[in-house]
Amino acid sequence: MDATMENKMGLPPPYESTATFPAPPPSYFGSNPPPPGINVPSAPPRTTVITSPPVVTVVRPGKLGPGPTGTTCATCNKSIVTRVEYVANNRTHIASAALCILAGCCCGCLIPYCMRSCKTTNHYCPSCKAFIGTHMPS
Repeated sequence: MDATMENKMGLPPPYESTATFPAPPPSYFGSNPPPPGINVPSAPPRTTVITSPPVVTVVRPGKLGPGPTGTTCATCNKSIVTRVEYVANNRTHIASAALCILAGCCCGCLIPYCMRSCKTTNHYCPSCKAFIGTHMPS
């Protein structure tokens, strides 16, 4: 087949090979040196700076309990006794709903919200106020 027949069949046209790398541009001064009085700066020496990332030590808190716990704060690296906040969780809401249904009155549904054992304990650093961790009641 000839080239016109191939193009009518939907085949792409043949590609022409091109030079892989073009020639570099000519020097500003050509083969002549620069005239006197013109200073041509030489390339500054290359300096390689090798840096390494800082070493980060991660201090994991030990097992946190349902109350204030002694540990080391990962943020300020101080040995502390944690400050705790008790927060209602899904278990608190489910226990409240179950007591409301079983007791038949709404007064019983408030009991889980008054019990620390039904809530999640969040531990914080008293010095820098950073979050340390959580204790879920079992």
